Amino acid sequence: MTGRPPSAISRRAAIAGALAAPMIARGASAQAPLTVTWGEDDATPRTYDPRVTSSRHEYQVIAQIFDTLISSDGSNKLFPGLATAWEAAPDSKSVTLKLRNDVAFHDGTPFDAEAVKFTFDTIADPKTASEGAVTQLGPYAGCKVIDPYTVRVDYTQPFGAAIASYAEGTLAPVSPTAVKKMGNQDFARAPVGAGPFKFISWEQGRQVIMERFDKYNWAPPFNANKGPSSVQRIVNRFIPDASTRVAALEAGEIDISDVTPILDMKRLRDTKGYTTMIGNAAGIPFGLELNGSRGIFADINVRRALAMAIDRPALCDNLFFGLIGAAYGPLSAETPGYWKGVESMYKPDTKAAIALLEQSGWKPGPDGIRVKNGQRLSGFYGAPPPLEPDTAVEIQGLAKRIGIELKVETITFARNQALVFDNTFDALPVRWIQADPMCLENLFASVNIPSPGRYKYNWMQLKDAKLDALFDDGRAIADQTKRDAIYAEAQKIIMDSALWLPIHNQVQTLATRADKKGYHFARTSWVALFYDVTKA
Repeated sequence: MTGRPPSAISRRAAIAGALAAPMIARGASAQAPLTVTWGEDDATPRTYDPRVTSSRHEYQVIAQIFDTLISSDGSNKLFPGLATAWEAAPDSKSVTLKLRNDVAFHDGTPFDAEAVKFTFDTIADPKTASEGAVTQLGPYAGCKVIDPYTVRVDYTQPFGAAIASYAEGTLAPVSPTAVKKMGNQDFARAPVGAGPFKFISWEQGRQVIMERFDKYNWAPPFNANKGPSSVQRIVNRFIPDASTRVAALEAGEIDISDVTPILDMKRLRDTKGYTTMIGNAAGIPFGLELNGSRGIFADINVRRALAMAIDRPALCDNLFFGLIGAAYGPLSAETPGYWKGVESMYKPDTKAAIALLEQSGWKPGPDGIRVKNGQRLSGFYGAPPPLEPDTAVEIQGLAKRIGIELKVETITFARNQALVFDNTFDALPVRWIQADPMCLENLFASVNIPSPGRYKYNWMQLKDAKLDALFDDGRAIADQTKRDAIYAEAQKIIMDSALWLPIHNQVQTLATRADKKGYHFARTSWVALFYDVTKA
């Protein structure tokens, strides 16, 4: 449910106890260092090692500290980065990278071909326990150092997605010296990269501090700045409560608010002294994985009926005032390889939805919830913040209209893990932010069905040999037209199964104070970058 935003007075009262850290007074000194303070919606990061993380919360910090081999902007275009040029072999089984020769990591270690080899070799090493990077690395066979600034990355089979993968932050080169000195565990808490800002400290549950790397002089070509940033310090403050984040913004205690509630975005957009930014994220939009291995959603007619019971555009207008658009398939429209055919599948049709339930033998019960052989058409819907549980409550109401009961419970990440490992859920929401259609593998490839101690994201237990073969083909082929055809077929198979219920675009809603400018989105339009920020 939605309601009126709390008043500025109540928000300022709320912030008094939540933000115990001393705050930087605005305008205290004309010579004060330029600081950007980010209000982060997650307070429990685990690692700032790009080789390990699969979390966009953690990548918000990582993206300031590490540069990528190939750079990319918020529109997902590719530019030279730490690599000045690249060439894929005709068989797509290797890529040769020419590297910059004027780059050093924050600890003084030269960036070179050996650093790339070290980074990739350690990602592939199971001891690193990589979550996201190991998938991006693909069928990695090893690196061949041709000369100090030329490296060839070899693959065991054709890997057409290789070049785009080098633009993902999870494959950002790390300092070999720092990793060898500290070990993986300590490196995760004090990362060393070659980006515009260097890590200073991490106070658990409170904040991370970064400072400008004064030797930085190799910014990607799309940046306005070319030398060290005008920003001298970044404070990444953990403020998980959304209303408290907005209160901090209005009180001048932070400069930019992560995942700002839609009501506040609407209000601040029209308020002098503030600006807003909305990024439509590439990858898998916000949707529900329906558990096809047990319970009510083992029946495909129930899954399809629920899909037809939800009018996505109307839901988005109701909840998000037109600021967030509807999603129709397993990829967002901003993702390369998006297939528009999904937009004509599962159009809202209450009568057809009810007919499917009747066809499967689900008859109306005395309280309106359908029953079959004494079983109620009732399922468990775990709803984690921040966009939940409002969306869950809306879906719950629409499902009830056709006789499906969804029991909504607001859950933590730990509870989510337990539900996945115990296979005791019926519907769980998820998203995946990545600018390549190979991200579909994370949720829909059979190899990613979770098992005890192995947290993967195919919670719906989808097993389809043809789909797995398409994923293999999509990885292997470099030609974009052929890849698009492959991933179009994959999207159709996924939607035919009705195990994935798309709801709305995954957006990043940022509100900023207007006394600074130059914020922009990184690749996939989620993480905010601060390198170009200056005083307005």
